Amino acid sequence: MEAQVLQTERKRLLRIALLLDAAAYGISIPFLGITVSFAMGLLLGTVVLWCYLLLLAKSILVMAQQAKQTGTANPKRHMRYYVLRLLIFAVAFAAALLLWWIHPVGLVIPMLYPRLIYTGSALLGQTADLIKKR
Repeated sequence: MEAQVLQTERKRLLRIALLLDAAAYGISIPFLGITVSFAMGLLLGTVVLWCYLLLLAKSILVMAQQAKQTGTANPKRHMRYYVLRLLIFAVAFAAALLLWWIHPVGLVIPMLYPRLIYTGSALLGQTADLIKKR
């Protein structure tokens, strides 16, 4: 059940991330012009975000299962998953710095999407609740 919830949430975040990619690219046009490198950075950043979320979901499931079995979670395992997630981002960022056709800023922007999505959902959810009360 938990795996299904995490998978559904990951798919929802990916759909919204692609919409935010289009919005970010549209906003960047007046500043950077129509550039392929920024679009490639956004797409690579979204792929890195998807991998990040996949590893995060896996670590959550492994830690929850271990906590159910033993009563405690192994912080070393959590740290390994965390380092792996950061390593994936670091490799992608290094590639963006080395390759001219990937804009580094475009790569970083999608990593902010979960914060924007969850904050926006919370604000819109509260706004919807206020509207319903009236």
